[in-house]
Amino acid sequence: MKSNSCSTPFATIAPFYDKLMSFVNYPSWVAYIEKIIQMSSVKDKSILDLACGTGVCLELWSKNGYRVIGLDRSLPMLEVCREKIAAHDGALLINGDIRNFKLGFEMPIITCLYDSLNYLLTEGELLSCFRRVHDALRSDGLFIFDMNTIHSLRDEWGNNSFQRRDEGLFSVWTNKYDSMQNISSLNITLHVRRNGQEIVLKEFHQERGYELSVIGELLNDAGFNFSLYRHLTFTPATELDLRIMGVARK
Repeated sequence: MKSNSCSTPFATIAPFYDKLMSFVNYPSWVAYIEKIIQMSSVKDKSILDLACGTGVCLELWSKNGYRVIGLDRSLPMLEVCREKIAAHDGALLINGDIRNFKLGFEMPIITCLYDSLNYLLTEGELLSCFRRVHDALRSDGLFIFDMNTIHSLRDEWGNNSFQRRDEGLFSVWTNKYDSMQNISSLNITLHVRRNGQEIVLKEFHQERGYELSVIGELLNDAGFNFSLYRHLTFTPATELDLRIMGVARK
């Protein structure tokens, strides 16, 4: 059995990420966001997905007639994404950082999904991302995102370790929560077989939870009008929700 030292997030697990996330109902996320787009009367069917990962949502939107652009810092994740959307006309992938990206053109819709904003561990980083999004949006453009709450990271993830089996993959997930910084640290250990040999892959991830009032202040500072909802609903978000959705307009 071979083992690697802990790698940066979304490097070694990239080829296995879709299997690890097979429990996520991505079509429901896409349908919810499309409903927001329709309710907001945005006619231009073009979407930039920040931290697009392996491109599951990009592929779904492309099949629904959207022109899609994906941006991600992880080259291994983008390689998986590239294979997925290669056949879709007009799709564009960008290697970039959500904290400081610059497009050179404006978009009508920008999304950032599945905890990606929680990976920004300071208010300054989160504000920088919000400002870059505001700069990249057209006038009256939409920014739609989700975030894990402090309640989710502290009380659901907590200081726990659990094992999973996902389509033949065996993994161990160990969380440790820092209540002073509201940061959850996660060690993922993934056991895979290659050429008849078991290989152990390890990654280290960190997410920070933010009070809803802080998220709102930072969105205001970036120039947005916004609403925060309980995940995949239009019910106002509370600190007791596990995940919230943000809908911000330039």
